[in-house]
Amino acid sequence: MMDKFTDWQDLKVAYTVAKLGTLSAAAEHLEIHHSTVLRRINSLEEALGTRLFHRHARGYQVTQAGEKLLTTASQIDERLMELSTSIVASDSQLRGKLLVTTVSGFMDMLSEPCLTFQQLHPQVQLEVILDQKRLRLDHGQAHVAVRAGPKPDEPDYIVQHLNTLEAGLYASSSYIKRMGSPRTLEALQAHYFVSGVAGFNARVPYFAWVDEHIPETQVTLRVSETSDASRAIVNGLGIGGLQHDVAKRYPDLQPVLRDELKWLSRVWLVTHVLVHRTAKVQALCDVLKRHFANLN
Repeated sequence: MMDKFTDWQDLKVAYTVAKLGTLSAAAEHLEIHHSTVLRRINSLEEALGTRLFHRHARGYQVTQAGEKLLTTASQIDERLMELSTSIVASDSQLRGKLLVTTVSGFMDMLSEPCLTFQQLHPQVQLEVILDQKRLRLDHGQAHVAVRAGPKPDEPDYIVQHLNTLEAGLYASSSYIKRMGSPRTLEALQAHYFVSGVAGFNARVPYFAWVDEHIPETQVTLRVSETSDASRAIVNGLGIGGLQHDVAKRYPDLQPVLRDELKWLSRVWLVTHVLVHRTAKVQALCDVLKRHFANLN
């Protein structure tokens, strides 16, 4: 079957549609137009002389023939990811790209160590991927991860504890001027809050606390990114939770019930065993460990 077509992009597109289930999801993931996805699917099916998908109103379902082809495509994708990781692992020079993944709310804390790293190693280009989804280090989707919450336990990952960070409630001066500053837990009933959209930032302890203790009518804004929540708090839209180290960067913010309410988050430095000892990864890990050791 594999010798009946020559365009590997068609196979990649078909594999993505099979994984995600719809043309629109595949188009967004591959950053191509919806019509291009459809054209490539049709081209591949025509070349093979068989249907790879059943078309439904809810999306695309793989046929029996499609399952055989896409099983091979999955194996190819796995090998390509392993090859990418292996190539990075063989690099012993401090130059080229280095992919770092974390959530958007951590960019405030990573800016300083990223600047330090840039000054120490100007020939390395850092690419920071801000994503709530956990990218696969074993597939080469990122080389270094900074994660918060429970200790990661994926096989072949090297996990180091960076720090345990404390967060609390904060409000801007403009909000306090408008609404006053609550002095007791009971006084929070008269205030408004910024929190997270349901299904996003599930690992943020403050967002979970809001869902449990604050009536929905008092949550005036929900966002899908912790960095956007920080901006909303700074701009006076409501009281919200911030890491203490992040809050220090905004002189206009004032703590709210700091002794009564606090949340702890363990932060982890994660690498894959194949790239852990490479020069670039080790250099960045050293900078991150020194930076986080001085927080709080």
